[in-house]
Amino acid sequence: MKSFKENTEMLAKIFGKEDAAKKEIAAVEKDVKALNEKATKSDKKGLVILVNDGQVSAYGPQSRFGIIHDVFGVTPVDPEIKADTHGNKFSFEYILEKNPDYLFVIDRGVVAGGKSSAKQVVENELVSKTNAVKNNNVVYLDANYWYLSAGGLESVSAMVKEVSKGLK
Repeated sequence: MKSFKENTEMLAKIFGKEDAAKKEIAAVEKDVKALNEKATKSDKKGLVILVNDGQVSAYGPQSRFGIIHDVFGVTPVDPEIKADTHGNKFSFEYILEKNPDYLFVIDRGVVAGGKSSAKQVVENELVSKTNAVKNNNVVYLDANYWYLSAGGLESVSAMVKEVSKGLK
């Protein structure tokens, strides 16, 4: 969030929009605080995965998509996931074993010129046995925000809203 704020302030200064940027930053920070309070009060745990051409990579705290855990406050289902820009390749058996309450899914194929495959990949026999699927807590995140443009004023605001809406 620090770089988000710094980058927004820098762009605002360049374009003479400092006052507008301050208001927008304050609104996002308020939403982040509310989301963090909502997530940290819950005993439910989440897993962030990226689906790409039928492969699944998991992301934990301090990773590329770690904002869900580190800033938004969603407890990771596996705090031992190695922080990595490209995620860690895991099997569907791993997802079933960890049994997340929330499954946050980013479909790289949508933005990389390929086909959207996340639903077909995620909604399989093994993953369908997890609490996330059983309780309708699979959150398909907008890859345009999460994969391509994370860190901007519009994208961070949308990311907060997506995760907040997904947490029931």
